[in-house]
Amino acid sequence: MGRAPNPLSGLQTISIAIAMTWTAGFIDLIGYLSLFGLYTANMSGNTVTMAHHAVDLDWYGFARGGWAVAGFVFGLLLGAFIVDAEKRHVLRMRFSPSLALESVLIAAYIFCAVGPGLRVQIPPQPGIKFYFLLALLTTAMGLQNVTIRRVGGMNIYTTFVTGTLVKFGEAAAEYIFWIRDRVSHRGPHRWRRIARLSKRNPHARHAILAATL
Repeated sequence: MGRAPNPLSGLQTISIAIAMTWTAGFIDLIGYLSLFGLYTANMSGNTVTMAHHAVDLDWYGFARGGWAVAGFVFGLLLGAFIVDAEKRHVLRMRFSPSLALESVLIAAYIFCAVGPGLRVQIPPQPGIKFYFLLALLTTAMGLQNVTIRRVGGMNIYTTFVTGTLVKFGEAAAEYIFWIRDRVSHRGPHRWRRIARLSKRNPHARHAILAATL
């Protein structure tokens, strides 16, 4: 076991969260285009598709979506286990084992999906290779989702947008009401004072972070 890494600064954590969110969006689109319309980071689309296939009694399509969800859940469990092991000091590494494993899974997908001449070699009909490639990306995204969960006092989600939009709406509403309370006080310099105080307002910071993600 190595020496535990130094804690990240707030700016470093925010930068990593933004980079991870961008990565999740990129991989989700790559997975959607190359894996026959299945999402690898956002499971909401897969669950809607599963319901549609179930109504049509298309159990083959239902199983494809279910496999994506199962891979994502497995990644969540694996990531939670790694994070808990770090908290208990069972793992002491100078780098994040979750991010390292995620990188390995993505690299394995690239290696297996790209054949000679840098041409994508994914079977036209889902088979063993298809399910293996799908599991690589969904497990990687599940891992990422539990790696960084809190930035600047706010819970964040780096692999799906809905939760981030909810956080933005909540923070923006709180900030608007905060401004309203201060505008009601008369004074020639109230807007200048509001602008100065907004820099330290947690709701303003949370709204900006959520909007950025």
